[in-house]
This record gives sequence, structure tokens and C-alpha cells, in this order.
Amino acid sequence: MELPHQHPSKEVPPEVPWYNRVLSAINATAPFLLPTQAANLALLVSAILKKRTLCLSELARAYPTPDERRVAAPKHDLLHRLKRLWRFTGNERVDALETQMAFVPHLVARLGFPRWLGLAIDWTMFDTTLPSGERMRYQVLRIAIPRKGRALPLLQLAYDRDALPANKSQNQLEQDALLAVVRALPESVRPVVLADRGFRRAGFLSWLQRHGLDYVVRLSKGGCITEANERQWKLGEEGLERGQLRWVRGVRCGLYHGRPRDLSVNVALCWRIPKSRAKDPRRKQPEEPWYLATSLKDAQSAASWYWQRGWIEQSFKDSKGRFGLAGVRVSCPKRLSRLLTALTVALGWLTLMGLPEVGVMPRGWHAAVAQRGRASVISLALALLDEIGDLPPSCLPPSSPER
Repeated sequence: MELPHQHPSKEVPPEVPWYNRVLSAINATAPFLLPTQAANLALLVSAILKKRTLCLSELARAYPTPDERRVAAPKHDLLHRLKRLWRFTGNERVDALETQMAFVPHLVARLGFPRWLGLAIDWTMFDTTLPSGERMRYQVLRIAIPRKGRALPLLQLAYDRDALPANKSQNQLEQDALLAVVRALPESVRPVVLADRGFRRAGFLSWLQRHGLDYVVRLSKGGCITEANERQWKLGEEGLERGQLRWVRGVRCGLYHGRPRDLSVNVALCWRIPKSRAKDPRRKQPEEPWYLATSLKDAQSAASWYWQRGWIEQSFKDSKGRFGLAGVRVSCPKRLSRLLTALTVALGWLTLMGLPEVGVMPRGWHAAVAQRGRASVISLALALLDEIGDLPPSCLPPSSPER
């Protein structure tokens, strides 16, 4: 395990000793940010790692205070730190999408440039009440890499459910975000898009095919399937039983004005968990079959990939429960997206810390953290961060000179 070492810096908040290392990593990864923007993003990421919340006033407590004060004990010290955080989230020149995409190549490199890379895409929704009493209805789009029961986030963008952008539909928002992530991946990596029934629309499947992307997307029961010989049947009528796995190649999926759509897909009909998971006695068979539209070549591969999609749900629980996403009091989706940018960076590095292939965890660390059951990679990483008091270099981008 690499032990952290100290970097010189002009401003080191005592609450967050890893600020120097975070700032160097951000300077190396996102050189397009102005020095003040990079410094404020580093402060926000460092505060999230320390406070483990998205409550703005609590995050501001981890921000630095001047060494020399005109007043020994100013009344509004916390207010000035909170204003600094608030100004950053309101900075229109900080593009949440561009900033998060800058970190994608590094994260994939730390994973060893896998040939195949799952990209789970999903929405989470929550309501929050602002201090003014106004109620905000948010939805957050996340694209993440499934790993070890969690999903390493690559992109998070927030939208107001009652006021989506006027020039784009929700479908366009999903496709634009997914395309941005795919373009940020190294050329040697082949993504596999993993999505649940909320993305089953024919337009999305056609879009994936036009862009040459592999995919596993769950279909709904009752969908019409048309075989090459024009035989038609509905999903759910095939008589699939528990423990069975079937494969239907090159069928047309869905109807348009009563006629089969011109959309050819492979469909895996699965009512069992993958063999690699079945060895665990805690794993139970699904309550209903999975009907999976896929570009892959066999049913077993499709089922194994789709199993990993569920890990993004556990990551949503981490964000809402451990980091308080559902209770955040921000009145603007663009501000929330910049706050989520810092959360994406923090969760990405924490996930890398907890993954065995990165080699950060000391031997026997899991047993030291989890008294019973299995601890998540996020729990393992946070415990290690508390133990060593800094971020290990092996989960961060290479440092660059200070600007």
C-alpha cells in the first residue's frame, strides 16, 4: 500500500489534509479550469470526503479560514465560507458535463483499460423542501461503471422534473449524456450499455444500433415479438419456467400502428441468476423473468451483464443515505449539477480505493472493517481514509505542477 506524503500548498484546511493532493489531481485532469475554479472544486471534493454529506452549511465548516483576522471571533465566519461554496455552485463558467468528462479517461485507466466496459444508465428522483418553503422535484441522471456491488459514477446531471430544458426532451438528454461518456472513453475500450425497462423504447434501441454500441436493455412483459417466419407472440406467453434460459435471435421487437417495427434485436429470456452468483446461498431467483434486448451473441452473456446493472441502485442508496442527496437544499438544477460534479469525483476516487485490482487496501482490511457480513467498497474506502488521513496516490491522476 502506498503511503501518502505531503505536498506544499498556500492554503491547507486543517479539516481536510488531503486538499493538496486533490488540487494537484484536479489541475492535472481538468487544466481548462481557472486556478480559482480548480481550487474551489478541490475544496468542495475535500469537504465531501470529510463531512460525507451534501448539506451546504456542513460542507462549509470544512472550508479554510484566514490565518490573520481583523476580528478575533467574527460572528459571520461560517457565512463567508458558505458564500464561497455558493458562488462556486453558481459559476456559469464551470460546465458540469465537461468537468466530469475530464476525469473519465483516468478512471478507466485505473481500472486497467478493460476491453469490455459496462455503462449502467439510470435516473433517480427525489423531492426536497427549500428554506423558503418551496418544494423542488429533482431527477438526477447517472451513468456509472458497475464494480463489486456498486457503480463507479462517471456522470451525474440534475434536472427539474417540472421544468426540463425547453429545447430537449428527456430522451435527448439521456442520449446526449451517454454519447458524451462514450466519446470520453479510450479507443481500446468497448462499452456495453446496461439499462432497465425505463429505456426500452424502440427509439433508444435504434439509436444504440446506429452508433454501433453494444447493449443489454430489459423489455417489459407483454411486448410483441415477430420472428423471421412472421410468427408473433408476446413476452410472457413463451412458457418460461424458473431456472430456464432461452435465446431468440434476430427478431423484430414491438409494433408500430399494428405492424412489426423495423427493429431487429436478439432477445434473451432469463429466469435464473448467473452461475457465478448462484454459488452464494443468499442469492434468490428473480420473482419474474428478465426479457433482455441485446446486441450480444448469447443469452448467458446478456444475463451476466444485466445482473451488474442493479448495482447502480445500491450506489443511489449510498448517495441518498450516506451522503444525503435526497435532503440537499439547492434551488437550481445547474447548481445541483455542479455540486454533483464534486460528488462524482469523490465517489470515483473512493470506489477506486475499495477495489482489489487497484491494490490500495491492506491485507485483512475487510475483516477489520466488517464485523459481520460484507462491507461495500465505499465503506472500506471511507474507513481507510479515516485510518491514513489522506488519499493514496494510486487512486488519483498523476499530479501536475501548481498553477
